[in-house]
Amino acid sequence: MAESKGYKIVLVDDEVSVTRSLIRELSDWGDAHGVSFLAFQNPLDVLDALKESPDVFLVISDLRMPEMLGSDLLLAISKNFPDIITILLTGFSEVEEIMKAVKAGIFSYILKPWDEKYLLAEVQKALDLYTIRKEREEYITLLNEELKWGGELQKKLLTRELPVSDTFSFDVVYQPLPKLYCGGDYYDVIPLSGERYLVLLGDVAGHGLKAAFITTILKTVIYSGYIRDHRNDENFSPAGFLFWLNKRISRELESFPDMLITFVALLVSKERIVFSNAGQSQFFLVRGNKYYPVYEEGICLNITDTPVYKNRVFKLARGDALFLFTDGLTEVTENKTTLPLKTTGKLFVKAVAENKTVQQTINFFQNKSSGHCFYDDVTLLRIKVAI
Repeated sequence: MAESKGYKIVLVDDEVSVTRSLIRELSDWGDAHGVSFLAFQNPLDVLDALKESPDVFLVISDLRMPEMLGSDLLLAISKNFPDIITILLTGFSEVEEIMKAVKAGIFSYILKPWDEKYLLAEVQKALDLYTIRKEREEYITLLNEELKWGGELQKKLLTRELPVSDTFSFDVVYQPLPKLYCGGDYYDVIPLSGERYLVLLGDVAGHGLKAAFITTILKTVIYSGYIRDHRNDENFSPAGFLFWLNKRISRELESFPDMLITFVALLVSKERIVFSNAGQSQFFLVRGNKYYPVYEEGICLNITDTPVYKNRVFKLARGDALFLFTDGLTEVTENKTTLPLKTTGKLFVKAVAENKTVQQTINFFQNKSSGHCFYDDVTLLRIKVAI
């Protein structure tokens, strides 16, 4: 049985005898549920009264009244107080007015003279529905608070003060889906010995807390399980690192065998970049007014125990800019239609030529989407070589 928490029912009829009769027949039910009643003969007074009575969950209104039709009153209530449930009370077969009330979203209508059992049943159903809606709202509010908390925690875990270097400048922007606050994108820029940097970018399948939780696992195991012991290794291999990460994350996610992770690892030094890829999409090198998609085949993490990862090497030049991004940046529709490579490359060239920030570069892509919004988590990481 629904608990009312001090809710009220508003009764509207130009005949005092009708509202008194309704209160009399509903009084025992009201006492049992802690529900009180407010009666009005003039429907014009009701809207102002509702502003002062936030605990009203139900309005029962007559259809035919001199000052205002009940259908018009319920239409106004639906517009101004959408949470309030409405029931139309009528002794007339006014199809047009009943249809107007139906369009206004009335819960039901009751014909005069009413059957007491039917009246009680409809009022009980209205209270049950209102209670369910309120519980759902409270649950959604709680869920949003939890998601916000998860998002803040993820930001703190991912946000690291980017290294300062005379050779390179690093910049990154991470934007989870606004409604979820947190997501499955992962990034890091880790200084190694000898003016070398390990740049990581990953994308966990899915959205929300589950994906964010896995990025937390990645953050924890990568440094403590590998980087701490290999940061001084002169022969550091991105391919070897990905092979280790696949083995470790497969063990950590043993209960989630279908959870896929794409990942790319770059060893950045003054003369060159060595990188290896585990299913991540291509990144872009901008040199002068030209762009070059850079890609290497490699299987996603958490698919097989024996993946093959290869290192690929290319040289850097002064003024080069590298753009690494998750696939949400280039998805321009809800069904995951992506921008052509040519368009993507030209946008990065434009960003470099116009000396745009990473956030401004993201805005270029957002303006290309069908709804001028992103449909997935987005991370864009830029590496610039000093001129």
